[in-house]
Amino acid sequence: MNKSELTLKNILLFLYYWLCLGFFLGTLVLMGPVRWLAVYSRAHDWSAPKEKALVLLFIGILAVVSALCARLFASKAMASISKPVKAALAGTALGLFLVSLWFWMNPKLMIDKTMEVTFSNYSGTEFIFGPYPEKEKLQELKKEYYTAVISLLSPAVVPFEPALMGREAAAAKEAGIELISIPMLPWVSTNDHVEGRIEELVKRGGGKYYVHCYLGKDRVNIFKKLLSSKAAGAKITSQDPGGMRTLYDIKKFERGAIAILDRDVFFTPYPTDEEFFGYILNGSVKTLVSLLDPANKEDLPWINKEKAISVKYKMKYANYSWKTMSAEKKEAALKEIMKLEKPAVIHAFLSQSPECVDFVDTYNRLKAR
Repeated sequence: MNKSELTLKNILLFLYYWLCLGFFLGTLVLMGPVRWLAVYSRAHDWSAPKEKALVLLFIGILAVVSALCARLFASKAMASISKPVKAALAGTALGLFLVSLWFWMNPKLMIDKTMEVTFSNYSGTEFIFGPYPEKEKLQELKKEYYTAVISLLSPAVVPFEPALMGREAAAAKEAGIELISIPMLPWVSTNDHVEGRIEELVKRGGGKYYVHCYLGKDRVNIFKKLLSSKAAGAKITSQDPGGMRTLYDIKKFERGAIAILDRDVFFTPYPTDEEFFGYILNGSVKTLVSLLDPANKEDLPWINKEKAISVKYKMKYANYSWKTMSAEKKEAALKEIMKLEKPAVIHAFLSQSPECVDFVDTYNRLKAR
C-alpha cells in the first residue's frame, strides 16, 4: 500500500486480514513447529532461555509472514473492482480463521501423549486432574459417581475459553453433574481468589472431583499445590511424573545456569514469574532459600516478593545474606541449609555472580568433608 492508499477503510481491511490470517498461521505454528520444538528441547535438555528464544523467533517470523500475507490479500481486494473477488478474499480469510477457532474449541485435538490424567488423595477426598472434559467425558464422570467437576478455565483467556466454559456448563447440566468454576490465570501475581474457594471446597469434605484447565498442566499443578496446603497438611499420594515439570528437566533459567548441588538440592538464579509458575510453585519444591541481602535496597523488593510467594504457596523460606557473612557464619549457614526439607532451591540473583560461585564452592567443600 502506498501513501494514497492509507485510508481508514484500507487500514481496517489490512487489520482484518492480518487478524484472520495471523490466527490461522499462528495455530499451524503452535500445533506444528512450536509443539515439536517443545518436545525435542525437553527430550534433549535444552535450557529454558534457549527454548524461549526459539519460540520467540517463530513468533517473529509468524508476525512478518502473516503481515505480508495480509498485505497481499488487502492489495488484491483493493485493486479488484469485482465484488465476487472481494467477497471470495474476505470469505477465505474468515474461513481460515473459523477453522482455526474450531480447533481451539476442541481441546481433545490439542492434547498430545504427554498430557495425562493424574490422581491425588487429600484426607479422604479424591481429586483427578486432567484436560478439558468433553460431553462424553462428563457423562462418564457422572456414571462413575464423581461429586463434581472443577473448572479452572478463565473468561479472560479469549476467544475460546469463555465459549468452552459455556459449552461445559450446558453439558454438565445435561449430564446431571455439579460444575464448580474457579477461574485461574497462568501467572504468579494473580489467582488470589483461589485460596478462599479452595477453603470452601475443603470444608465440604469427602467426595471425588475431576479438576481441569485447558490441557491439564500448569494451572492444575498450581491448584494442586494450593489445595495440598489447605487440606490439613495432606499429601499427594499418587502423581504421574509426566504431568509436572521439575528442575531436573532443564539446565538454565533466564538469568543463568542451574546447578544440582546434591540430590533434590538445586542452585539457581532468581526465577522469573514464568519459571516460578512452571518449576517452583507446582509442588516439586518444598524449600526456597535466598542469598540476597535484605539491607541492600536493590535486593529488598525481590526478597519481599519471594517471601509473599512462599507464604501464599506454603513453602518453607529462609534468607541468608551470603555476601555479608564471615567464613564461620557461612559454614554455620550451610549446615542449616543442608538440613532443610528437600527438594530445595537456593538462589541469588544471577548464577554467575561472585557470591554464587563462592557459595557453590563452599557447599561442595563442606559436603566433601
